Amino acid sequence: MTTQIDDEFTSWMAGQVFMVVEDMSSARMLEASLLRGLGAKKVMAATDGADALAKLDAAEHAPDIIISDWMMPGVDGLALLEGTKKKFPAVKFIMLTAKTDLDDVRQAREKGVDGYIAKPFTKETLVAALRKLI
Repeated sequence: MTTQIDDEFTSWMAGQVFMVVEDMSSARMLEASLLRGLGAKKVMAATDGADALAKLDAAEHAPDIIISDWMMPGVDGLALLEGTKKKFPAVKFIMLTAKTDLDDVRQAREKGVDGYIAKPFTKETLVAALRKLI
């Protein structure tokens, strides 16, 4: 399946501020690179949930979209989701994880997740999740 990236999608991507939260540096760099390849101009990165919360507290403006791993040491993705939605309810939050149990998905939805991508993921899966936010 080939993903069609049209001008409208690329323009939308360019106008969004992203935060990638991932404790594995190689995965974090790959995710940020994919976003930039799709047209994102502003991609912030955080090494885990605690780092992300600190950056959100210090930021003048919250990012538009957070893409976060679920399983991280300390503050995990679910706790980050909950903290983000309490302080910045308008931020769109996509959970990126190997956790695909229905109870886990339900738990994330109850906390306000806007998208859910199962690992391993493809560029097409990422684009589909992002298109749902438009």
